[in-house]
Amino acid sequence: LHNHHILKMTTESPIEDTSEAQSALQANIESKGKNAYYFAHAHKANGPKWDGKAEPKLLSMEKLSVDEKTLRKSHTSFDYHKSNITSYAFADGTKSVKLYIEMDGVGEKCSDEDIILDSTESSFTLVVKNFKEEDQVLSFGKLTANITGALYKKKEDRIIVTLKKENEGEWHTVNDKGSIEVV
Repeated sequence: LHNHHILKMTTESPIEDTSEAQSALQANIESKGKNAYYFAHAHKANGPKWDGKAEPKLLSMEKLSVDEKTLRKSHTSFDYHKSNITSYAFADGTKSVKLYIEMDGVGEKCSDEDIILDSTESSFTLVVKNFKEEDQVLSFGKLTANITGALYKKKEDRIIVTLKKENEGEWHTVNDKGSIEVV
């Protein structure tokens, strides 16, 4: 007699280890939180299912009123050119952040009309006119966190800008990218 091996073909998958692996992965994430080895896998995609095409797919459209258009535009950029003030110190307080901009003789050379401080909830621009031939500008298009206002004080050799934080918290940098943003 010949030994015949009969192979059973089925569309069912072999015993799934994924449920056990998934629960081990989930257990690791749940027990260790952000410090979990598998934390990168904790995020679940919640967008629409991919249709297999490389072309972009329009997900939705919304109509904006004129007010919203100008509001959105004003929040993304200022009408000023790039920052040319590249040196400043900043002190992070609980409720505010102070920027110290050293400018020798600014108190005598410039009047309050020469200093323009413009801000939104997430950005600010300081323009100092008549200090040098070219307007001096310090501009942050995206701050570390939202602010409720910005003030300045002109001293003899410096300008101090105070940004009032919307929420108390620590700022390690002024800009959320950690450097001066060219706007």
